[in-house]
Amino acid sequence: MKKTLLLLASAAASFAYSQGTLIINNYSKYDYNGFMGAGNSSVGCYPRVGNEAPIIVPADSHMGNGHELVYKDYLNQFYSLYPTTNWVVYFNPNTPTIMSWDDVNLSPGGTISNTTQWYFTKFYTTLPGTNTSNPEFQANLGLSSPCSPGSMAYYTTPSGDNSAEIFVISGITYLQLY
Repeated sequence: MKKTLLLLASAAASFAYSQGTLIINNYSKYDYNGFMGAGNSSVGCYPRVGNEAPIIVPADSHMGNGHELVYKDYLNQFYSLYPTTNWVVYFNPNTPTIMSWDDVNLSPGGTISNTTQWYFTKFYTTLPGTNTSNPEFQANLGLSSPCSPGSMAYYTTPSGDNSAEIFVISGITYLQLY
């Protein structure tokens, strides 16, 4: 009986901390240029994973027109519309490891995927198809967790013209720009 309970508890913990899907809907008139991060909020915030180079999601790219960013996991995200070639993985605060998108350590069901969840973004926006920054619409957003205490999950530009939010529904992390 103890073995059965231990097995069930392990499976539940694995599911509770599995990476989950990430969806970015950019309804704004600006290109999203950003970094997404996932971490383990139950054990010292590590491992922590983020994209090495900025992800660019063009203006007006969302579920309504089929151009949203969808990452089902670290490995298979490479077949999405906006793939990430390399991931930066921190097993501790001092030692980053660069892993290519097809590294076996990032496989679905692996230790990194099973112990991390999407929880933050650091982004800036640019005029569509350019490098011209929009200094008003940039933010660091994060879900409330021990790894990001006091994080904002919602941001509105000073003018009120744009906003962004990050939230989770049924294990799917959404980042939405308006």
